[in-house]
Amino acid sequence: MNKFIKVGLFSATFLILATAQAAEPLEDAMKSLAKNSKVFDQAQNVDVANKALAEMANATQLAKENKPKKLRKLAETDAKVIAYEETFNRLFIEIEHAQHLVYENKLDEAKLISEKFNEIKKQGHKAYRF
Repeated sequence: MNKFIKVGLFSATFLILATAQAAEPLEDAMKSLAKNSKVFDQAQNVDVANKALAEMANATQLAKENKPKKLRKLAETDAKVIAYEETFNRLFIEIEHAQHLVYENKLDEAKLISEKFNEIKKQGHKAYRF
């Protein structure tokens, strides 16, 4: 009987951990976006800015691919799924724009784009944060 309880507890623990890990890619992507957005805002040179923007671009793609649980249940052609993906497409385009400006050594001008990052973030959280 004792062995049965141990196996049951192990199985329950495994199930909980597996479920938690399924949500991690999206959460990790969001944390990376927040962290690297701050790093970009505070960057004093193009190397730091480029690295932060590259991390943001990667996180954007990861977040786009790992939809929230409620959206994963919907068809890829559902308007909500399409709008979710479009939010990350807009963010990615703004990140690329900032990368281009940083590449041209226009760091101060690139930092102005972070306002657009924040605007997209607010809109996305309002629409998709469940």
